[in-house]
Amino acid sequence: MKKAIFLTLLMLSSCAQVEEVPPENLIGEEKMADLIFELAVLDAAKGFVPKDQKERIVLDADSFYQFHDIDSTQFTSSNAYYAKQPKAYLRIVSMAKTKLEEFKKNMEESENNIDSISTNPKQRKNITK
Repeated sequence: MKKAIFLTLLMLSSCAQVEEVPPENLIGEEKMADLIFELAVLDAAKGFVPKDQKERIVLDADSFYQFHDIDSTQFTSSNAYYAKQPKAYLRIVSMAKTKLEEFKKNMEESENNIDSISTNPKQRKNITK
């Protein structure tokens, strides 16, 4: 009987949710969204580089972290913390997705402006003057 009570208590205690303690140097949600956005853009850009030039383009992780004034441990621990917080991570990913959609829209508008200039002879004359 004591074993059954002990096992029941053990099972109940293992089901309890443990509050995840945020890391000491937690990156804020908005900055984390910015980092995820930039990593997604950089990853996508790698696909457009010709194979013979890929050796020239080196994205050093250290330079990425230095640019954002963080280190790899801080990014990794913050990402792991948010991954265990589904609602917070969903907010972060949603912000990053919104930034990507805005970026895509701006790129398409820029491309359309370039296309319209290159196909309209009157506009080409104005540019060359």
